[in-house]
Amino acid sequence: MEEPDPELMKKAQRAQYILYGVMLLFLVIPFVLLWLIRRGTFE
Repeated sequence: MEEPDPELMKKAQRAQYILYGVMLLFLVIPFVLLWLIRRGTFE
């Protein structure tokens, strides 16, 4: 089994962090929108 490329590993890790960030964002956005609507921001 050959040694994995450290540069590739770094890129994969960064991609994973971005993916988690986007997922968190999509989980948070609906709650923020609900909160804003309940406060009457869009009235």
